Amino acid sequence: MRQWLIATVSAGAFFAATNAAAQSEAPKPETAADTAANPATPGDAIQDDAPTDDVVVTGLRRSLQSAQNIKRNAEGIVDSIVAEDIGKLPDVTASAALARVTGVQVTRAAGEAAGVQIRGLPDISTTYNGREIFTAENRFVAIQDFPAGAVQALEVYKSSTANLIEGGIGGQVNVRSRRPFDFDGFQLSGSLNGVHWEQSQRLDYNGNLLVTDRWDTGIGEIGVLVNAAISNIDYLDATREVDRFVTPEPGAPADAAGFTRPNGQGIFYGSGNRWRPSVNAAVQWRPASNLEFYVDGLFQGYRAEDRNHWLFVPTFGDGAQYSNVVLRNGSNSVQSMTVTGASTPDGYDAFTKARTDTYQLAGGAIWTAGRLKLTGDVAYTDSTYTQQSANIDYAFTRSPTRNVDFDIARGQGGGVFDFVDFDASDPNNYALRGLFDANFRATGKDWQARLDAEYDMGLDFLPKLQAGVRFNTRDAARYNGQRYAGLIQTGLTYPDLPVQIGPITRGFRFNNDQPVTVFPGATFDSVYDNRDALRAIAGFGAGNPAFNDQETFTASERSWAGYAQAKYAFDIGLPIEGNLGLRVINTRTQVQGNSYDATSDTFTPVAQTNRYTDYLPNANLRATLANNLQLRLAFTQTRTRPNFIDLNPSSNVGTVPTACSTEGVDTVNCFVPVTSGNPNLSPLRSNNYDLSLEYYYATTGSLTAGVFRRDVNNFIFRSTTNIEIADAPDRRVNSPSNGGKGRVQGAEVAFTGFLDIGSLPEWARGFGMQANYTYLDAATELAPEFRDRLPGQQPFPGVSKHSFNLVGLYERPVFSARLAYNWRSRFATEYQDLQAGFLSPLYQKSLGVMDFSTTVTPVPNVTIAFDLLNVLGTPVRNERAYNSAGDSYPFQVRYIERTYSLGVRFRF
Repeated sequence: MRQWLIATVSAGAFFAATNAAAQSEAPKPETAADTAANPATPGDAIQDDAPTDDVVVTGLRRSLQSAQNIKRNAEGIVDSIVAEDIGKLPDVTASAALARVTGVQVTRAAGEAAGVQIRGLPDISTTYNGREIFTAENRFVAIQDFPAGAVQALEVYKSSTANLIEGGIGGQVNVRSRRPFDFDGFQLSGSLNGVHWEQSQRLDYNGNLLVTDRWDTGIGEIGVLVNAAISNIDYLDATREVDRFVTPEPGAPADAAGFTRPNGQGIFYGSGNRWRPSVNAAVQWRPASNLEFYVDGLFQGYRAEDRNHWLFVPTFGDGAQYSNVVLRNGSNSVQSMTVTGASTPDGYDAFTKARTDTYQLAGGAIWTAGRLKLTGDVAYTDSTYTQQSANIDYAFTRSPTRNVDFDIARGQGGGVFDFVDFDASDPNNYALRGLFDANFRATGKDWQARLDAEYDMGLDFLPKLQAGVRFNTRDAARYNGQRYAGLIQTGLTYPDLPVQIGPITRGFRFNNDQPVTVFPGATFDSVYDNRDALRAIAGFGAGNPAFNDQETFTASERSWAGYAQAKYAFDIGLPIEGNLGLRVINTRTQVQGNSYDATSDTFTPVAQTNRYTDYLPNANLRATLANNLQLRLAFTQTRTRPNFIDLNPSSNVGTVPTACSTEGVDTVNCFVPVTSGNPNLSPLRSNNYDLSLEYYYATTGSLTAGVFRRDVNNFIFRSTTNIEIADAPDRRVNSPSNGGKGRVQGAEVAFTGFLDIGSLPEWARGFGMQANYTYLDAATELAPEFRDRLPGQQPFPGVSKHSFNLVGLYERPVFSARLAYNWRSRFATEYQDLQAGFLSPLYQKSLGVMDFSTTVTPVPNVTIAFDLLNVLGTPVRNERAYNSAGDSYPFQVRYIERTYSLGVRFRF
């Protein structure tokens, strides 16, 4: 880390010095008005500063220049990613592009980046062209649900202003689409990319097509735009896993074997074909120079056919015997051994079809009369998510002898195993253990309306006043039905099932440590073509399971918001400007469901109403210290409502596993999973402090640094607790709760620059670099039931202390290339109370991901692009301590996809 920081600072200083020498004066920021896109006035366009030298401003440079202008001229602290060309973000997916933003962290799985966090906080809000957007019953939309071809820019608001919709304490991500008045006239553009997924060995495509034009008519100027895009993912993530439970449990006396060992190992293949169609359209009409009407429409789709394969290989059992035992480093814990007579390996194949349809229709008007500007906007959103699942549970027909190693010294570490005289690829060795059938539906509807006023005061010290009101009404619901039948007694094996059996796609193509990788299973289509035949074996009726009223959850929410904000400006030898504002929000939330008591296995109806009013002030200041140097100060208060799923009083109660009958109710693997919400959750609240220093030395050159602090109350996180029940399966309950007080504080630094030196040859001036680093110190009090064992401040789940991006760029008019490395340090993912007397977080180890992309433009307006994602193929690794001394085994080693993309972009 130290060497990387020295190299980055040195390189940044060199680029900054050479650019300063080459360019006497960088473009100045506009001080009379904010030129960044304002969600309150979606008709406004970004005004890019014109270049001041003869450097050709094309794809990557143009993108960086636009993003720099947004950051420089924004009223708050804003970073952004701007598409370098129509339909082309600088990454294949929108969420992966966000990972390049300073202070943004993501998690990677299922062939994509997800779980976006801003400055360590996952509680962010998402907007589309400044309007709230969500998926089904959620409060937000996953950024990866936007195909890259449908996005013009991603704007990350790290500090709020009163005119922004209230939302996440982490910040807000606004997805901005294109509109017809962004273009001079007719434009036809598009892209088509073939994508190869290395682990799944699948080939698919991504693409987009945009058509727009504008006309002068007898009733004013009219513009129309339609943009369609689709993204496809055909992923396979392969995981080697060591059971999180050990024997003996912490605090228990040693067992007869006399050593500590994990209770088993496993292999998980998570695979799927996911595609996301998207269509957005916009109409703008300007009947007069001071009046504009617009209509925006969006369809956002998600389609998934996921297939998950799990195999668990126990080391426990009444007849288990151990030989060839090797202990780790002279300790009492096992490194490797041979296991004979242990419980029979078992697992499942899960087949899931999922579908989301989200529609948003919006319209509004912008009217200017002298110094007054009025903007009105109304939007309706309707989103539905459906999912049908079919699981085939299996067990081996016998328990083979196996050689196990819980943490191999070679490669990436982690556990591996091999069977002795047993063919894991033979379908005749698999007995039917049970069938699971599930049906799920979630819905969300929303009306939102706002009216904003802006008045130019004509005063130097008070240039502008802003005020507005907003109304939002929201409904959400979840419905679930499921059923399970244990069928080990039927004696059926895989060849007896009414489905097509064949070898499933194997994983671990980047690593050969695991000897057993090929398994049989049913094909996806044959399962869904024969679901009723499978249901008949289980004794179920035909068709999807009926929804269970005890698991149904409904919610409604109404909120009114109003704000007032004043922009100020004065000169005390330094030009200073900023804003002061206050946003007031009144919220009423009603939830209905059925609370589950795990100890008595009973449900109780719940209907609860929560009302609260929030007062959220903001103060932003920007001081111009020198021609290209500015200082920002900001204080804001934010509030985040709990997600509807977290407020859900109803519980999803799983089925009793086979281990309960084969090993008894006291075995560690005999438990019923329960997932529930908590209607008593309080909103998250935060006081936010920001200071940043920004130096803009060129049109595409900047060096910025900042420090920040978030004082957080009521942080919501999910934890898993084991509830012991005498003579019955335990209940393992995953539920959310409010933590106590917490903090997130840190610092960030970012640099962007090109070698724009006039004395260099033309080819050399194409080299550039982006680098950013974020330090986060984040901790919170845990939920009350955990504080006695882990008192004081504990790590925030999902927050890395260190993260950085290092990007090498090269761009000339015909050719460009980019090599990008994204790294984040170790972080806690979840707190688990699974074994008696011991509470431990699960940690993900540090992870670095490298991506490469290049383009060639052989003829004007036609570009050939190649992308290689996850060049290094580095796996995601998780670990968990199993005692208070910090002793641990590696929990998971997961190999995520490496992808290759080749395509063409055109514009006419």
